[in-house]
Amino acid sequence: MQAEFDVERPSYQQLNEETPKSTCLYYQDDPITLYNQFIRLYNQDINQVNGIRLEEMKSSKVVQFIHNYLRNFVGSFVLLIILFIPLLNIGFYILILFAAISLNQNYLIFRNNISKCQIDYIGLVLDPFGNMVENQDICVMMKKNYLVFKLDIKETEGLHFSKNVKEMIKNRSSGTGDNKIEFTIYNQNLKQDYYGFPNYRCSYLVWSLSGCLIIIAECTTSEIMFYVYQVNN
Repeated sequence: MQAEFDVERPSYQQLNEETPKSTCLYYQDDPITLYNQFIRLYNQDINQVNGIRLEEMKSSKVVQFIHNYLRNFVGSFVLLIILFIPLLNIGFYILILFAAISLNQNYLIFRNNISKCQIDYIGLVLDPFGNMVENQDICVMMKKNYLVFKLDIKETEGLHFSKNVKEMIKNRSSGTGDNKIEFTIYNQNLKQDYYGFPNYRCSYLVWSLSGCLIIIAECTTSEIMFYVYQVNN
């Protein structure tokens, strides 16, 4: 199962420090790609909660391209300058607008996934990380946001987890017959990839609004200057 898992999903190896930057046009670490990586991980049988499957978002090349620059201060500063350059700012604004529209469309999928975990009759929201184990230290050591382990039951005794976590992991062996346990370890970054999507949506809306206001101000200024020129001549 591990081999199938590695083939089907984009690997976080492309996002760690060992990735040769010269071979990448841009990193696919935009909010949609990261969200979908978690969804693929969650939809594996070992991680599903109550058999609930979640839906992936629709990927967007525009979001990937724009986010590559907005994710750091220098890139954001350069794009801010472009907003004040006539014609270039219109093209950039169109890209930002398309990215914002894509994020808003995918926000509906985000809300739908949240509602799938809602148990209406008791008002409880299931945690999609409920069948995973959070361990920041192991993820930092391996330079990963998550890892999938497959161990013998005896090997779990040496893990430095709480008693409840160890019991939860051991229960994975029920009915397998091979004394093997498969489980996922994750860190807070992975959790942010899932729950933090609405924050990116708001950021792009702010950029869209800012770009629109700047373009309107420039157009208004140009009209005033043209009017003054006509009056003086």
